[in-house]
Amino acid sequence: MKSKLLKPKQKDSTNSLFSKEYKDCLLSAKHGLERESVRINEKAFLSQNPHPKALGSSLAHPLIKTDFAEAQIEYATNIHKTIPDALSELTELHAFTAKNLSHEYLWPFSMPPILPSDSKIEVGQYGTSTEGRKKTIYRNGLGFRYGKKMQTISGVHYNISFDTCMLSVISEKRFKKPLSKETKSQIYFDTIRNFYRISPALLYLFGSSSLTDVTFVDQAKPLKGLQKLDSKTLNAPFSTTLRLSNIGYTSKIQGKYPISVNSLKEYATDMCHVVSKTYPPYKKFNNKDTNQLNDFVLQLENEYYSLVRPKQVPKGEERVVDALVERGVEYLEIRLLDLDPFSAIGVEETRLYFLHMVLLYCMLNESPKANVEEMSDWRKNQEVTTWFGRKPDTKVFLFGKEVFLRDMVYQLFVELQPIADLLDEDDGNGPFSRAWETQWEKWDDPSILGATMSELDLKIHKTNFREFGLALAKSHKEELLQMNLSPNRIKYYEDLSEQSIYEQKKMETLEGSHLKKNQKPIQIKPLKLCSEV
Repeated sequence: MKSKLLKPKQKDSTNSLFSKEYKDCLLSAKHGLERESVRINEKAFLSQNPHPKALGSSLAHPLIKTDFAEAQIEYATNIHKTIPDALSELTELHAFTAKNLSHEYLWPFSMPPILPSDSKIEVGQYGTSTEGRKKTIYRNGLGFRYGKKMQTISGVHYNISFDTCMLSVISEKRFKKPLSKETKSQIYFDTIRNFYRISPALLYLFGSSSLTDVTFVDQAKPLKGLQKLDSKTLNAPFSTTLRLSNIGYTSKIQGKYPISVNSLKEYATDMCHVVSKTYPPYKKFNNKDTNQLNDFVLQLENEYYSLVRPKQVPKGEERVVDALVERGVEYLEIRLLDLDPFSAIGVEETRLYFLHMVLLYCMLNESPKANVEEMSDWRKNQEVTTWFGRKPDTKVFLFGKEVFLRDMVYQLFVELQPIADLLDEDDGNGPFSRAWETQWEKWDDPSILGATMSELDLKIHKTNFREFGLALAKSHKEELLQMNLSPNRIKYYEDLSEQSIYEQKKMETLEGSHLKKNQKPIQIKPLKLCSEV
């Protein structure tokens, strides 16, 4: 299959892998899901209550944690061989939570509910152990740097690891070498570059956050591009996802320090620079040793905002980038999914199958190296798509040339259709074909785009963002409460919660940190890599 969207500059035989001979390898992957959501009370206000004890320790629980805020639950499933299995576990986690939230609900939108002032948004609290304090101080730093309100925005992350059989064939065909840590990592970085190139199409299809509550912004300083739909609701009329716009999870400061995705070596070198270089304006937050971990451009690698991240599981206190350099890329974390407000678990199956298909497409087409100019175009593409993606004449850059966004989306569908047919063996009702068809309908009829659907619901029901969100949250909780978790599964989750609380207490007792006396400032282990660069 010769790509017309991702134009190869030289012959690359890996796209010949889209054939029945390699179908089993194409389908083989491991999947994981993360979902963030803030807890709200019965009036759609951000909850002021601590993380529910019935959900365990947010520090030590393997599956239920908190993200930035104490009121922001984050689920992280185990790794599964199929997308339905990952969704099943995520659903169980939500059902268990619903049974343990007495007068609270999970807010269904990516953009937050009614928010108090920054000072009244409590960051995640993880106890008195060294690791727990580090997590809280890191979040304090995020709050000072970007504002706490921005940090309460929530989303879904899709984690995918491709099977060795697929990666081995690509390594042999593309690099004429057996699969190794180096060639495996390079395949993933090649995939990342192509993913960025077509990301405007995905922001268009999956964006579901063009609305926000008036409390999200400073009313004395109205933001350009936002208009009032009513006294409680702000809207960006052509926006796809405010979550990933310049008022969401982006940073002008980080934009000054682009991180290369040409190779693991370049990525690690650039990341080493930003996690060890002082950014002078951040020095003002150094007044207390609990304000931030350091005054570097990034306190830690995870502070870097990106649509996709190369990942490797750290061991013990190992730094994220050191783990990557030591063992190579293990999986990709796809971070561009808004919460689906109409799903009780924030994400539905067809989006994940579509992403799986897109990532295969990105992986098996040749991926030229990206220079600074192209990376700058990616940032411009994200900004224009998040704010104006639903405007019919919106243009984005692809390999330095301007193209209409809707043309990019259309061409992506053209090139994905034979992949869906192959993976489903021409069964038009298979999961990949259904995913293709579901997303195609959004191109064919933009009125069913996620952002547009939410706006239409507000008009039809003559309601505002907070009331609509609360109604959805109540409906989702009722749906989850009707799920029949077996006694064994309930006990399994209860045991996980109890064990996590025990583990946190054990950590604090071993350190003597439960006494809260003579606690030393947190020391961050320096990147091993940085001493070698």
